[in-house]
Amino acid sequence: MEPAAFLNLDLALEGPESLDPLAEYFSDCAFVLYNGETPDGFLLAAEPLLDGELSQELHACTNHFLGVLDQMPEDLVALFRRCRLRVFDYGFDGGSEAPPLTVALTPEQLARMASWDVEMRVTLYPYREDLRELEGDDVES
Repeated sequence: MEPAAFLNLDLALEGPESLDPLAEYFSDCAFVLYNGETPDGFLLAAEPLLDGELSQELHACTNHFLGVLDQMPEDLVALFRRCRLRVFDYGFDGGSEAPPLTVALTPEQLARMASWDVEMRVTLYPYREDLRELEGDDVES
């Protein structure tokens, strides 16, 4: 049995023009999951790197990305603001047992997100049994 847990924070940006300059900027402080063209324009998705590693600490991830935004050069700020979608997507594993997981962002974090016109999204991944069990494979010890 696994408890519910925070997994990651994704920054997702969608815009009408190439987001390559933002991807380049974020590449020093984030793992760029995707940067490219989509049927609706362009998409950039990234997860924060703290000390070169992916982190599973909600507040550290949030503060990291907010700090990166606060330090962004003006030309990139303009590109960021032209994005039609700016999202912090918090991913959680739903777990398979109680008690429920409660997390909260601070008022300061929410205000800083709002100052960047960043939406907050929560993605809850349902509990999944081991794939081998789903496929019906028997595992011998």
